[in-house]
Amino acid sequence: MFVGHYAAAFALKGKEKGASLGALFIATQFVDILFFPFALLGIEELNFQSGISEVNNLDLAHVPFTHGLLGSVIWAVLCYFLYVLFLKKGDLNAKKIGLVMAVGVLSHWFADLIAHTPDLPIISGEPKLGFGLWYNKEATFFTEAGLLILSLIYYNKRTVAVNTLGKYASIGFVLFLILANYINFYVLPQEENLLNLTISALASYLFFAGLAWWIDKKRI
Repeated sequence: MFVGHYAAAFALKGKEKGASLGALFIATQFVDILFFPFALLGIEELNFQSGISEVNNLDLAHVPFTHGLLGSVIWAVLCYFLYVLFLKKGDLNAKKIGLVMAVGVLSHWFADLIAHTPDLPIISGEPKLGFGLWYNKEATFFTEAGLLILSLIYYNKRTVAVNTLGKYASIGFVLFLILANYINFYVLPQEENLLNLTISALASYLFFAGLAWWIDKKRI
């Protein structure tokens, strides 16, 4: 799953208005932000296998630190304590927002569980889980789009635009995310260079988070 992860960010922001949508965009993609550099450094193993699914050619051969359930729980807990003890130390709402951020981090594994082929370990090695939505490109595309639209409706109901731009910016942003996913699925060739994939993935995550932060400022 790619942009579908951001549905959790919109939903969590709607639930906890004190959280930053931009920060939640980082949280929901946090393990992937770690995963690509880890693979590049050889800490985890990512292979390219043509035809492994209809959506991409990614074979997550050994990914316990970022895509194992235990690893995801550990990153979520670390995120909580980092937020509470350092980033928002002394803030009365730090614990509540920190918990929301941790849920955002952990949401990535459960969203991946729906989409991935069986490559997600509980701890390390077998058993590996994945319901295999990636085996059907159209089902994956429309599932991610649907999740984004539903979460946007919730986000817009729970927040109020501060100006005219704020009324439409979030809608335009979600349409842009769906378009980006369409281009990724149906237009761009599958990348087989790990360095290029890492750079493009990290750039996308940061760019989308920056847009989310800006758009969130238009709503209260």
